[in-house]
Amino acid sequence: MDKITLTRTLPLKSVEDMLRHITFRGIYNTRGSNVLPYKDVRISITTVYPQSSPGTSPEIKIGRRREPLFTPQPTIYENQTNILEEVDKFLLTHDIHMNELRNAVEYSWEGRGTFHILPPVIEKHTYQLKNGYLDLPHLLKRFKGLCVKDAVGNLHTLSDRDLQSFHIDGFSKIDHLDIFNSNVPIINYGLGHDGEFTFYIVCDGAHRLDYVLEKVKKPMNVLLVEPAKGGKALYPYYAFPVPFRPSIRLSSKKAEKMYNRIERDKIHLLNDFLKKTLHYDWESGGLKVSKLRSDVEIY
Repeated sequence: MDKITLTRTLPLKSVEDMLRHITFRGIYNTRGSNVLPYKDVRISITTVYPQSSPGTSPEIKIGRRREPLFTPQPTIYENQTNILEEVDKFLLTHDIHMNELRNAVEYSWEGRGTFHILPPVIEKHTYQLKNGYLDLPHLLKRFKGLCVKDAVGNLHTLSDRDLQSFHIDGFSKIDHLDIFNSNVPIINYGLGHDGEFTFYIVCDGAHRLDYVLEKVKKPMNVLLVEPAKGGKALYPYYAFPVPFRPSIRLSSKKAEKMYNRIERDKIHLLNDFLKKTLHYDWESGGLKVSKLRSDVEIY
């Protein structure tokens, strides 16, 4: 094992304060300032339990009941799991159990940097469905007051849906750009479903959850982020919720190129030019927990 040292532990209150200061990577208000997605949310600790049978998803405890857990991407990379296993071995030497975390642990890994490990973050969302399809006009209302920037710095209002003269670089522009992924209108959750669809989706920590639930084989503490009582709904999530299981297991991100017929991957809510704008900048809140896996430009 490379040299890992424990730097400090952060109490839950400090973790909450840090979470409330994270920003979107590419979403702004009408003045061009960063937007804080967790500024006014409710944050609490709950538990996720392993799947009960093949094909079912892990379940999250909500009050006295359990709900299925969703994920934006059902792909697990072994190289990430191997890293977590090394971190877990280190934490155990300090009598810290990854599945029982109720705070954050800061550690320094020689040659790699300083990182935080905290309970996985799960978000509660409620979308409106019509015949099982996402009610897009209703969802657009959740984007009120939110903007994106194009390549020349112009602000475009997301709630307009059809963006005008959107520059993709310093010279080329698209006269009319639908903000939504072209696949959005064909995603269906069951023709008989109308009205509210509430789901719990992994925001950060899918690999930690998979490692603990599948290898350690224990329930895991998680941070549940949901709207404050009487407050407005969370901003829309960057990708569609899909079942946590079954999963795709690969040795690394690069290994995906070996399987060009993989049919399961994340389904982004926004189009290819905007799809990562809804990602969070964790470091803006002081948390070093994850990074984007690609180099897509975000303005």
